[in-house]
Amino acid sequence: MPGQQDNTQTNTQNSTRTQQQSQNLDTRLPLDSPTEFQLLVANSIGKMLPIYGVNLFRNLPSTFAPLNMVPVTPDYVVGPGDELLIQMWGQVTLNGRFLVDRSGSIFVPQVGSVHVAGVKFEQMHDFLKSQVARVFRNFDLNVNLGQLRSIQVFVVGQARRPGSYTISSLSTLTNALFATGGPTPQGSLRHIQLKRGGKVVVEFDLYDLLQRGDKSKDEQLLPGDVIYIPPVGPQIAVAGSVRAPAIYELKSPDSTTVGDVLELAAGLTNVASGQRVRLERVDERRRRSMIEIALDAQGRATVMQDGDLLELNAVVSQYKDAVTLRGNVANPGRYTWKPGMRVRDLLPDKDALITRDYWLKRSQLGQPTLTYIPTCLPLTPYGVPNLRYGIPVGEEGSNPNWRYSSTRNPNLIGLAFGGEEGSSYRTADGETDSETDASTDGALDCMKIPASQTALSGINDRYTPSTATNAANAANGTNSTNNQNNSNGGNSNTSGLLQNGSQSNSAPSNRTSAASASLGSTVANASSGEFRPRNNVKLSEPDIDWSYAVIERQSKVNLTTSLLPFNLGKAILEEDNTQNLELLPGDVVAIFSKADIRVPQEQQTRFVRLEGEFASSGVYSVLPGETLRHLVERAGGFTSEAYLYGSEFTRESTRRVQQQRLNQYVDEIALQVSTNATNNAGRAISASDTAAAAAAQAQNQSIISSLRQARATGRIVLDLKPDSHDLAQIPDLPLEDGDRFIVPRVPSTVSVDGAVYNQNSFAFESQRRLGGYIRLAGGTNRDADKSRAYVIRASGSVISKQYSSSLRGNNFDSLRLFPGDTVVVPLNLTKGNTIRLIVDIAQIVGQFGLAIAAANVVF
Repeated sequence: MPGQQDNTQTNTQNSTRTQQQSQNLDTRLPLDSPTEFQLLVANSIGKMLPIYGVNLFRNLPSTFAPLNMVPVTPDYVVGPGDELLIQMWGQVTLNGRFLVDRSGSIFVPQVGSVHVAGVKFEQMHDFLKSQVARVFRNFDLNVNLGQLRSIQVFVVGQARRPGSYTISSLSTLTNALFATGGPTPQGSLRHIQLKRGGKVVVEFDLYDLLQRGDKSKDEQLLPGDVIYIPPVGPQIAVAGSVRAPAIYELKSPDSTTVGDVLELAAGLTNVASGQRVRLERVDERRRRSMIEIALDAQGRATVMQDGDLLELNAVVSQYKDAVTLRGNVANPGRYTWKPGMRVRDLLPDKDALITRDYWLKRSQLGQPTLTYIPTCLPLTPYGVPNLRYGIPVGEEGSNPNWRYSSTRNPNLIGLAFGGEEGSSYRTADGETDSETDASTDGALDCMKIPASQTALSGINDRYTPSTATNAANAANGTNSTNNQNNSNGGNSNTSGLLQNGSQSNSAPSNRTSAASASLGSTVANASSGEFRPRNNVKLSEPDIDWSYAVIERQSKVNLTTSLLPFNLGKAILEEDNTQNLELLPGDVVAIFSKADIRVPQEQQTRFVRLEGEFASSGVYSVLPGETLRHLVERAGGFTSEAYLYGSEFTRESTRRVQQQRLNQYVDEIALQVSTNATNNAGRAISASDTAAAAAAQAQNQSIISSLRQARATGRIVLDLKPDSHDLAQIPDLPLEDGDRFIVPRVPSTVSVDGAVYNQNSFAFESQRRLGGYIRLAGGTNRDADKSRAYVIRASGSVISKQYSSSLRGNNFDSLRLFPGDTVVVPLNLTKGNTIRLIVDIAQIVGQFGLAIAAANVVF
């Protein structure tokens, strides 16, 4: 397949690149130990400076000799071991290879021995022609060099790998230096000597090559040449705002000035301070001193000494005659200060306070985008059939939004186009949908939803689970409609199994509430034909805090910082001159949003959702002083089918507090379990006791892990009567941003859960009591703990048989139920402990009796 071929090619290229990088790392020389001067400089400036030019030799060449097939230079001198290629035509014809022997001669047929050693290559043509012309006339020839001879040179002194090297006759001084790895940190780069016949032929300065590319002194090597690298000369360090901070070697220590050193360091950077530099010097090898030098003609003429450290500072990041605007504004930054400048000169109108992020998010709201990323295996050359905005495979480029994949790509993050921000889909009650979060990239799952059941228009995804999924749920004994949440008051358990039959990791408190389930607004209810919610109304950006802004000002007298607050609304909206403060150079004006500093609830922008049986369900902006009752009244009140008793009111701030308390509770349980495990391990007297303690500890840890996954709902139980039906019975509850009030229609069922023979929902009958519904469920089974049965009211409250003093004994079965209530009969987890206790007591008594009998026999 094309996609697989591309992946194979990419993997091959990556493997080749990795091997090349590994080879490069293997051929790099190890870092040298820092010299004493490097440590001295690092102690002074706080960082290690490199020795200039040493890194040139870090990468070892594959061969130290030049290529043999390159043209030789005209001044190349032929010697023993070289091969000449001679071609002649005319009166005489010849085409052959001739090796220069040890005596420096070649033998040419019909011509004889010709001595060619010591002849330059540019002279070889005329020389050979003159030699052949002694025998033949009317001919022409061509001469070239074939295999070149090898020469032996010696590299000594402060070289990384000194010794004898056999190299090509075309090699130069720099070729030999690379072969040896260059000078050591203790070797000189500026006085490398080439000795021939006991005399210094050339003194090579590597700085000429590094800084100016000058190879004029790169002499060609001859057999027996000696390359000597002397110890390093005087060194100085240049640090700070220069283009090439490093440690440099001085060629002429008595005449090198500050200006020459700055030229070695490639000059000052564009942010370097051009006023003064600091010169740190070692006086007479006894102590260090500090000198400040002005960067004028006289200062640049200062002669440098061995061990000097020259440090240049960057200019201070201070702006002259500028004020800074930051925070919740359209164009934060620095602005030119003018005499008499005030706040309104910096913020001329209220539009200057609208951030760019606000307009960006507003513009994205109207963009036609997909509701999911198509990462399924393409069924046609253009992807999913009839997919809007589909593009051919191979033309998707590097944009991950259009990258098709035959597998679930973990690198793709599903974008909820047209919905909530982020990659996860959120249900109507604000929780994250487990189907989207559980190992998904946000796209349709090709293994779950057939293409025939997807919305090909790209507008909505309406689907029903496959028959295989329903069969898997049935095989696992899962009934997502009947299982109720023990903590949310009739919340249906929609997290038992996912559509692929895998166990969900959602905690019980994440289940959908009865009020939300009755609205059919979640993915769990999509099997009944409901659609996922796509749109929401929320703030694109936090609103501006009109009551407070501040000017940060530093005193020119004592450099203390003070804050000058002012009322932004009065300064900009009302043009109050008392709040239009005057600005000074260096001031920083900070504009805040309501997300930066908590403001009173009355000043906050509050959006509240009313869902369900309202005359006008929707998202409403809360007016100052408006309560829940007033808001519902403004929304037109309830419909005739509203069930106030089963309503659900959730609050985000309450959810955070509940989650914090839940986490603290779980931590306390974990500490108690750990303590009990330690105590039980100490009391174990047999292997069976130890095994039982280990099993109990593992079970407790599993329970704690499940508890840590629990998420609070933020529900506030309203004290409503079962017959509540009008606005007067709604409490005057102050509203906060993010509040959500769901009023379902009157349900027609009562649920029975727990240790009964048939967990189910039964039609509500006003005459039937609690015991009657349990009998409809087949009654309690043998594992039931009937003494701890309880009822979760549709309002969220709980009535327990154990702690209800007025409902002792059989009277609990006569409790009146209301639509939406849930009866829960828990399991008896301690069943069997009594029998085990009796057995243990019998064993103890028996052993005691045996002890008494043994004592009677002995005594």
